Amino acid sequence: MNRNSLLRRMALVAATALLAACEGDSTGGERPFILDADGEIGLVVNSTGKYLTLFHTDRPTETRQIPFGASSSVTPTGISVRGRYASVPLGNAGSVALVDLEALRITRFFLFPGGNATGSAFADDTTLLAANFQADYVGRVTVGQAGDSIRQRVDVAPAPTEIVMAAGRAAVISSNLDDKFQRIGNGVVTFLDPRTLQVQGVVRTGDTNPTNAAVGPDNLLYVVNTRDYTADGSVTIINPQTMTVVATVPGFGPGASGIHIDDAGLAYVSSFSTGTVVWNTRTRTFVRGVDNPLCARLASGACRGAFDVATDVQGNVYQAFFGSKSQGLASNVFVYRAGTFALTDSIGAVNGPTAIEVRSF
Repeated sequence: MNRNSLLRRMALVAATALLAACEGDSTGGERPFILDADGEIGLVVNSTGKYLTLFHTDRPTETRQIPFGASSSVTPTGISVRGRYASVPLGNAGSVALVDLEALRITRFFLFPGGNATGSAFADDTTLLAANFQADYVGRVTVGQAGDSIRQRVDVAPAPTEIVMAAGRAAVISSNLDDKFQRIGNGVVTFLDPRTLQVQGVVRTGDTNPTNAAVGPDNLLYVVNTRDYTADGSVTIINPQTMTVVATVPGFGPGASGIHIDDAGLAYVSSFSTGTVVWNTRTRTFVRGVDNPLCARLASGACRGAFDVATDVQGNVYQAFFGSKSQGLASNVFVYRAGTFALTDSIGAVNGPTAIEVRSF
């Protein structure tokens, strides 16, 4: 048996065990949680806890957890949602979990032959794309395919971290790092045909180490350049239709990474060290800059950081705070009121949250 076959067999055994464990958990059978929802549902990926938390935005103390398994290789990193399904890349497990949000259970795992599963995106109701950070490629599967292997693949620029659908194309965000995590050059966005995986264009961002991106109501793609996590981050604006750079904007603070853009065009760019800055994509001005970020402050006045942000239809902001064992700070999702950004609530049923979405079902 060759190395790839062995790796695939090991991954299949691990994924089968994970699926069995998830199906056997009592939290996976509480179907009415989604179906009787009056408002929106929050979805939180917990990297440390290895589970997905669901909560009602109008009843945030009512939560459910969907476990991904106890293996040390399971390191969930993000989430994409389409209809009743969510996909969650499981990091070092080299697989992607497909979650049925109505049934509150994992329906299947899609398997890379190895590597590290990072970003994912639904191209349509049945087509899912996933990035392999270590192997430098993107794979394509369909939710109802016969096997679990991610067989259709295409090479992209090194260290792909996220996939975003833009102008009918899959925009693959690559940090462009070598095997020692050293920067090779500016970041790269590879545009793919989501059906054939044919490369349609390659764009270099105006800065280094891009890690995330989002599409605004203006249909432009906003890519966050994290740089070295200590230098000031930036955002590169790309027209996905023409696949050209519009501008690169500095001033997003050290460690800038997560980005969410609401329907009003406000971009929330989060940093694990400084909280979340708010930037208006229409006027290209800061609403809350690095000198006054959106954050839950400590008694000392210092900010808790943030990994990601989501907003509901009213414009309320939900901010994922990873937590800090060294500082004795618990993980949390902090809730801020629309418009004033006043801190109004917190949701504590999380453990190392790294991604959050708020959706209606």
